[in-house]
Amino acid sequence: MTAYIDAMRRYVDFSGRSTRAQFWSYHLALLGIAVGTFIIDIVISGGREPQPLVSALVVIGHYIPSLAIIVRRLHDSGSSGWLVLLCLIPGIGIVAFIAFGCFTPTPGPNRYGLPLQPHSQSAPATAPAASQAANGSVVDRIEKIAALRASGAIDDAEYAQLKNQILSGIAR
Repeated sequence: MTAYIDAMRRYVDFSGRSTRAQFWSYHLALLGIAVGTFIIDIVISGGREPQPLVSALVVIGHYIPSLAIIVRRLHDSGSSGWLVLLCLIPGIGIVAFIAFGCFTPTPGPNRYGLPLQPHSQSAPATAPAASQAANGSVVDRIEKIAALRASGAIDDAEYAQLKNQILSGIAR
């Protein structure tokens, strides 16, 4: 359920990355919501042919976050977010959707940012031990993107953007 809540918080965020687990968890939660709203539509219709009143509102409300999480999933695999347009083609769309959800993530940073780190809920982020560990990982992450820049995998502008993302994570 946290993947669903995270996706809804990032409603129109088409930048960054989303993991396979987030992608599939969000869509599984959305499927459960859609089934629930369809049942509500059946109850409201009172035995007549159900009109998709409630379920249509849910689908419309989840259209943009669904596109956003697909784009972030494509970014996680190092692919362009514009491939999401394949999902809009009848017949091909469902195959593209499933394929995008199964793509292998890019290890380490790519041109769309750093991979998402698992959230540690055992200690608060302000604890001294946690901040020391975070500082060590920040240095490691900056060294990794510096190596990517040196190898030509990313340019100076991408390096600066990734470095700012890492450093802005410290300031929070």
